[in-house]
Amino acid sequence: MPASCTDPAGAGPRFRPYASPDHHVTKARYITSNDPRGYISVYEYPLNGQWIMLDMDDGYVLWTGIWKALGNSKADIVKIIDSQPDLASQLRRVRGGYLKAQGTWMPYEIALRLARRVAWPIRHDLVPFFG
Repeated sequence: MPASCTDPAGAGPRFRPYASPDHHVTKARYITSNDPRGYISVYEYPLNGQWIMLDMDDGYVLWTGIWKALGNSKADIVKIIDSQPDLASQLRRVRGGYLKAQGTWMPYEIALRLARRVAWPIRHDLVPFFG
């Protein structure tokens, strides 16, 4: 279950990272035309030359960052998505805008399930987002 709480203003759930002595999680906001908000507010931290990001507002996780931190190619994400057609409708693909925020974003629960299956080598580095 994600570390989240209800926003006092009544805007719904707000996602927050778990504390980790080994990771410096920061906040950022990236402009993008792919999101109705016009921006994505994230928690982020670097891992193996990639950025691991969690959308503060809706809990979407930048799966591209996790996948590439594992040493996999971007093309392999397409294979995973193509093999699970029910997953495709729940993804958000960010293209254009700030390069760091580009890639495939997925809901927290799906990212957690997928990370449990394929991200064992970096499991300790995913503690800030997945506990």
